[in-house]
Amino acid sequence: MIINITNRKNKVSEGVNERIESWLEDRQARYDIITSAQVTLDKTEQYDEAEATIHAAGRDIFARATGPNMYAALDALGDKLDRQLSKIREKQLHKKGAHKLSENLIVDEASDDEELDEYEGVIDLDGIEDIEGKEAVA
Repeated sequence: MIINITNRKNKVSEGVNERIESWLEDRQARYDIITSAQVTLDKTEQYDEAEATIHAAGRDIFARATGPNMYAALDALGDKLDRQLSKIREKQLHKKGAHKLSENLIVDEASDDEELDEYEGVIDLDGIEDIEGKEAVA
């Protein structure tokens, strides 16, 4: 994923930069459709503004948010982008003829081992006879 973060008047602080990158990485892990992101920050006398353009699933998503400080603006921006990303994701999941993605597929190795232990003694090939009455060789 390509991330480009710019500030129109100042340098982007390390804390703001980390917050934006971690948010984008979380969304990439959650939705798995983001290819690139452009985030632009601006500060005026009255408010802080954050805007983002995200390229996801062949579409460009744009959102702009303002707040009394930069962190409030980023939170509002994140909420707006989350709504748009979830809408795109839902359209992909419910599209007719689309490959069904399993979001709830969690493999728990411990439970798999316990299930296999339940059936361990059920199949015993030593005493099985084939159709003709001959004893099967294991």
